[in-house]
Amino acid sequence: MSVLRCAVVPAYNASARLGETLRQLTPFVDQIIVVDDGSTDGTAEIARQMAKTTVIRQRRRGPGGAVLNGLRQAKATGALWAVVVDADGQMDARKIPALIEALERHEADLARGSRLETSSGGDPMPWFRGIAARILSWPSSWCARSRIRDPLSGFVALRLSVLPRHLWRGFGYPMHLSAAVAARRGRIVHVPVPAHYPADGVSHHGLHRAPAIAMALLHACCERFR
Repeated sequence: MSVLRCAVVPAYNASARLGETLRQLTPFVDQIIVVDDGSTDGTAEIARQMAKTTVIRQRRRGPGGAVLNGLRQAKATGALWAVVVDADGQMDARKIPALIEALERHEADLARGSRLETSSGGDPMPWFRGIAARILSWPSSWCARSRIRDPLSGFVALRLSVLPRHLWRGFGYPMHLSAAVAARRGRIVHVPVPAHYPADGVSHHGLHRAPAIAMALLHACCERFR
């Protein structure tokens, strides 16, 4: 039977939290594709032990490159939808049905999990990330021809028939994804989702990601003129 729903999990040195993240996903999807983006800590080995899981290993390309590779694989297996979930367990897997339902109910093509809605709940967003999200909301919305409330959220569900041919490889890729879907006349909807940030404070985000995010925004702007 063809796989109908798939989770794509980009993972880089995620061995500490990946197992629990995948266990939380299994009730909600038919298949999980973990894209190991050049990890050196046994991430792939952990993923191979999990149910419903296929592992793709690649040289380090960045999170956007891992997501695009995973989405292509999901489409090749016959999936109609794919949900992108970070490997660190930050997002609540129980919201996956809400993302899929938003696509079906609204006949939309991209359902974006938004941590900044009044009804989102969860942990408060770290101050630096919150400021960045609000600053980037306006240009992201302009590029996508639609209000983008949480531009850096990578917790999304995509109708694979509108999968873009290209996606910015690095951090900030969710902005490019939204603009690329809009350029193909895809409709974007938002779903309030809670976030739970790691207690140890470990994060791949920070001021050093600013150049990559700026490039993601440039790629998104280019989509505006397609």
